[in-house]
Amino acid sequence: MPRPKDARPHVVHVFNTLNSGGLQRVVLMLSGWLTEHGYQVSLVSADGPLRDQIPRNVRWSEKNTKLSILSEVIQLLGIVRTERPIALHAHQRHDALVCHIVGKITSTPVVEHAHNTLPNVGVKQLSFRSSRIFAVSGEVKRMVTDVYKRPAAAVTVVGGVPFHTSAEPSAELSASPNPPFRVLGIGRLEEQKDPERFVRVVAAARQLVDVEAVWLGTGSHLTQARELASRLNSPVTFLGESNDVVGELDRSDALLMTSKWEGLGLVVLEAFARKRPVIGPRTGGMGELLGEGRGIAVEPEETDESFGAELASLLQDRARSRALAEKAFAYTQEHATEDAVFGPVLAEYTRYTRGSV
Repeated sequence: MPRPKDARPHVVHVFNTLNSGGLQRVVLMLSGWLTEHGYQVSLVSADGPLRDQIPRNVRWSEKNTKLSILSEVIQLLGIVRTERPIALHAHQRHDALVCHIVGKITSTPVVEHAHNTLPNVGVKQLSFRSSRIFAVSGEVKRMVTDVYKRPAAAVTVVGGVPFHTSAEPSAELSASPNPPFRVLGIGRLEEQKDPERFVRVVAAARQLVDVEAVWLGTGSHLTQARELASRLNSPVTFLGESNDVVGELDRSDALLMTSKWEGLGLVVLEAFARKRPVIGPRTGGMGELLGEGRGIAVEPEETDESFGAELASLLQDRARSRALAEKAFAYTQEHATEDAVFGPVLAEYTRYTRGSV
């Protein structure tokens, strides 16, 4: 399909919905960064609360799902024939399948992001078939190569970038304990994030230290998480969505993660960037982030009581908390910048603009 020689290169990103998840925030950050580097970007997804955060000059089309995959293919085919992108960039396996169908018809290259370790394998033969796969962590790459049998050379580990940031310096953790300690949880109240375990771990920590906790986010597990907190007398307040994640981090003594599965954990990087210690299970890419003295990684099968004791110990040991936070902050400055994370994506796109594939 001929493309105008004088036009900026164009890329279409296809994903599920503009809800407030990590995947969606990666798409928005990447899209904005690409426009700053001379690209036109279009997004195709269902609507959601992050629509008002789509970067300026990025086009958005609401996904047509009336006839399931057929209507999605027809819609994307029309977009590709009109906009003539150099590549389609998919962000979930279903969307990758749609992109491959359209890419085959129009001779458009397809790349994809692997954002998560997956609890359900699905159809291996139809998964991760793109010419280039960007994995957000080494654990996600291992899943793609070991479970889905893709060649390691086709998978590039790119990491992640904090979404909620501030140019203002973070408030330093106090050098001495100052209870009640404030623990923060961030994420959708869904099975993956396991908010019920968050409630149980906070309840266990409360047996040892004076602690209170706040969870930012909404989801289908809200009612049962609240009921469990009431039953266990666990001091957790569910605040819903927040536009002040940076402020909430600065007002907290630690970020507590309880995810059952996790590709990377953008909120971990956000806590790193605000010099707040993080404790969580060694799950997926989160274990990588929390390793090498950047955080506290507990084994996923650890009891809630042991997990709570680890949390209580971290909250009381300010020297340890501050040392972890400083090392984690240094990591973000080197490895979690837009240039470091999105640079390999741009390099792959450049291959298509130069006609080397």
